[in-house]
Amino acid sequence: MANKFKFKKHKIPIPVQIANMSSLFPHFSYNMKNNSVTWIGTLQPTAMSEKYTVKIQYAINSYPNVWVVSPELKQRDTENIPHTYGGSRLCLYLPGTGEWSGNMLIAKTIVPWTSLWLYYYELWHAIGEWLGGGVHPPTNKKQEGVDE
Repeated sequence: MANKFKFKKHKIPIPVQIANMSSLFPHFSYNMKNNSVTWIGTLQPTAMSEKYTVKIQYAINSYPNVWVVSPELKQRDTENIPHTYGGSRLCLYLPGTGEWSGNMLIAKTIVPWTSLWLYYYELWHAIGEWLGGGVHPPTNKKQEGVDE
């Protein structure tokens, strides 16, 4: 007999997300306001890489958003920066596809994905090709489905 009960995966509460981030990335500071949290910290994809200050914002029932605060991301010649929304917010996953969901820990997904994105960004600057794969996000803000 098939199980007639379906178990819904619950979203990880923000305090649990904060505890995991604090454990794995203690150098990230955070600010919690209402039902959202913002972290700011540094990532260095490789020992030879630049150190990047990143900002991660997350609210329950939403997707995490990530920006590089410094140094400012730069175009390569006249090419737009790949895998970004509007050139500033990073595209780390394709929303609505299940690549990221609220039952995942930000410290174990979004932060490592951000570091990997930065690695591919540096390679793109060096060789002119995005080697990180993925689907380029739409350029129309309405299509993005995310408010800035």
